[in-house]
Amino acid sequence: MEQKEIRLNPNKRKSLINDYRRHEETKPSHEKEDFFDSREKATEAITSAFATMKDVVERRFELVDVAQLQTLQKKYNTVNAVGTDSCFFMKVLDKKVLDSDGDEEDKSNHFSFELDGAFDGSDYRRYGSSNSGKNFAYAMYREDIKKVGLNPDCNIESDITNTANGNDSYSRRSNPYLAQCRNDNFDFLSGKQGGTNLFQSWKDKYQLYIIGTGGCRSRAIPCNDLEYAKFDMMHQAKQDVVLKHTKWIQTIVAKVKRFEQGIKSLTKFSQVEKFAKLPNVNWQISPKILADKIGMNIVISIDDLADSIESIGKPKETKDEKIKARLAYEQWQQSASLAS
Repeated sequence: MEQKEIRLNPNKRKSLINDYRRHEETKPSHEKEDFFDSREKATEAITSAFATMKDVVERRFELVDVAQLQTLQKKYNTVNAVGTDSCFFMKVLDKKVLDSDGDEEDKSNHFSFELDGAFDGSDYRRYGSSNSGKNFAYAMYREDIKKVGLNPDCNIESDITNTANGNDSYSRRSNPYLAQCRNDNFDFLSGKQGGTNLFQSWKDKYQLYIIGTGGCRSRAIPCNDLEYAKFDMMHQAKQDVVLKHTKWIQTIVAKVKRFEQGIKSLTKFSQVEKFAKLPNVNWQISPKILADKIGMNIVISIDDLADSIESIGKPKETKDEKIKARLAYEQWQQSASLAS
C-alpha cells in the first residue's frame, strides 16, 4: 500500500492542538507535582483545622446543652435555637491586631469548611460560596470534572487571555463561554447531572452544632491565638492549591500556545507525526485522530480496487472500526518492513 501526504486543514489543526493539550497534561513536571502535593497538604490541613474547630466549638456550645435544646425543639415547634453549620466566625480573646490607622481591633475572621467557601481575604465574599472557593473546588475535583468533558481550568484560562488582551473587569464578567463553563461545573459539582452532590457531601464531613440564631457574625466564637493560627493555616493551604493549580495550567497553556503557533507553519500531517516522535516530545497522537486519516491518505493498490468498489454503499465505518483499521495497517507496515 502506498501513502500520500495529507494536508492539514483548520479542523485537523484544532484536533491536534486539543490532543497536544491532553498530552502535555499527562506529562510529569515540577508544576504538576507541586499541584498534586498541595492538594494532599490541604486535605491534611483541613482535617487538622476541623479537629481543633470541633474542640473550640464544643467548648463554647457544650453538647449537653445542645441535647437539651434538641429535646425542646422536638417538643415545641416554636423553639429553633440549635442547628449545624460549617462556617464559623472566630474571635481571638487573648490578642489584638492593628488596623491601617494603627488602632487596635479584634483579631477575627470567618472560616468556612464548605467546598466553595471563601478563604482569600481579597475575595468580595467573606463567607459562603465564593470565587476563590470555586477555584479550590475546581482544583480538588479537577480529574472528575475533566472526565465528564467539562473545563476545570476555565477561570485560569480566562485570566490568562484577559491579561494578555488587557481586558477590563467588565469584559471578564461578560464572557459567555466562561459563564457557561462555570454553570456546567456547578451543575456537575452539585449533582444536577445525576451524580453525587459534592458540595453537600463535603459539607456533611465538616458540620458542628451551633447554639444561636442569625448570621454567624452575631455568634462570634472565642478562641485563643494558637487555635486561630491553625484555622489560618487551613486558609493558606487552600490558597496554595489554587496558586499551584494556576501555575501548572499557565505552563500548559503556554506550551500549547507555542505549539499552536508552530503548527500554523506546518502543511502536512507527516510533519506533525515527525514532531510527535521526537524524544523530548514523545507524543502518542490519539488513535481517533489517526483513524480520521484512514480513507484519505492511503492510495488503494490495483489488487484492492475490487474490494474498494464493493464497499461502496456499505454503512460508514465507525470510529472504533477506523481505529482497528489503522492499527491493522500499522501492523502490516511493520511486517512488511521486517520482511524486506
